Amino acid sequence: MDFCHLFIQIIASFVKMNYPDQDQLICFFCTSDLHYTHFEKYKASTMADELFWGRIKLEHVYALLFYEKGNSTQQILFKIKYQEGQQLGVYMGGQLANRLRSKDWLKDVDAILPIPLHSKKEFKRGYNQSLILAKGFAEENSIPIKKALFRKKHHASQTRKSREEREQNVKGIFGVDGNELKGLNHVIIIDDVLTTGSTLEEAARAIKQFNEKISISLITLAIAK
Repeated sequence: MDFCHLFIQIIASFVKMNYPDQDQLICFFCTSDLHYTHFEKYKASTMADELFWGRIKLEHVYALLFYEKGNSTQQILFKIKYQEGQQLGVYMGGQLANRLRSKDWLKDVDAILPIPLHSKKEFKRGYNQSLILAKGFAEENSIPIKKALFRKKHHASQTRKSREEREQNVKGIFGVDGNELKGLNHVIIIDDVLTTGSTLEEAARAIKQFNEKISISLITLAIAK
């Protein structure tokens, strides 16, 4: 996996040197190690859907890849999130859109809402990985991106926290820009990875508190297995 991680870095450097063929952003070895969920083929509920049962009403929940420690998905997420992997993020956002292209419910979506970072964290990182994924997704289906969600406060990292600790950690952290949500009937909230669902649930709850009639679907690049 170290070799694959290095290979991604090398490819990304070529992209910066005006070789923007995004199909080359992931090496053959990493691609062969990707574990697709194939949730788009399910007629019954998936583990992603069931994660939110009894918590909040959602229309659809989708994740493209299974995330496990040490697999290629972890390497891709790390690259996108921490190593200036904007090109890779746009590419993977496009892959998300391509997998859902045949879904009729996607035609009803009015806007894509990326999970926001706190301004301090975004300034330090230089970009928001969820917005990068949203851009890739939007390029494939012409659904507009709306920055309707914002962070009201900074919170500690969710890493290594239990589900209960995660829920408390993100409680009340999101606010909404009502002007951005006006006239919207169905929105997609997009993020990089789905673990306990606490962050996504809190974002959806903030929207429902503004207007409970807005339908919400959740899309992530990966889901923890």
